[in-house]
Amino acid sequence: GRVGSGIASEIASMKVTEQIDALRAEGTDPIQKLATTRLVACVLMIPVLTIITNGIAIFGGWLIARLSLGIDSYFYWTWAFEAIEQRDIVLGLVKPAVFGFIIAMVGCYAGFQTKGGTVGVGRSTTQSMVSSSILILATDFLLTKLFMAFP
Repeated sequence: GRVGSGIASEIASMKVTEQIDALRAEGTDPIQKLATTRLVACVLMIPVLTIITNGIAIFGGWLIARLSLGIDSYFYWTWAFEAIEQRDIVLGLVKPAVFGFIIAMVGCYAGFQTKGGTVGVGRSTTQSMVSSSILILATDFLLTKLFMAFP
């Protein structure tokens, strides 16, 4: 949400203040300079953040299991790692990369298509947020169905 709308609002602001036209006048490709860097950053970093978040969640589960429920640490870690399959890891890395691609592409597209001054910036930001959310939900469904079709 915040990343895609941030990308959209930043690029949209540059568009309405004619900074993108200035980049073109200098001979710089604004797509290469503005969109590609954000796309690569999202595709690479969202899976990294997902790995960190999953690690913290597993550790938090261990804390609750150990301190609140009195479950033995060996038992928790043994069953936690036995429950995780290779396909869970693959799906857990593919989905965030695809979602990062969607977030960056929708944000960049909305930003570059902005017209109408500051009102257009707000409209593009909202459009980016709504469009990327819907696309992520649909893509999540399709990727899950695809991965479930091949056991």
